[in-house]
Amino acid sequence: MKARELLRIIKSLGGEEVRQKGSHIIVQVGACTTVVPAHAGEDLKPGTLRAIERQLEPCLGKGWLKR
Repeated sequence: MKARELLRIIKSLGGEEVRQKGSHIIVQVGACTTVVPAHAGEDLKPGTLRAIERQLEPCLGKGWLKR
């Protein structure tokens, strides 16, 4: 999954981009915050994707990425 696809999903669930530093986009959903690395043309690594999913789970619920 590309970073832009993940950001689109997060935004559709009520998240917002707080700021950006280089290729890292800081995203906030309620009280949960995470960093999405948006390197051009690269897929997110599976471990990174799982970490982002876990960090946003308290605010979006379990399995939010698979919906």
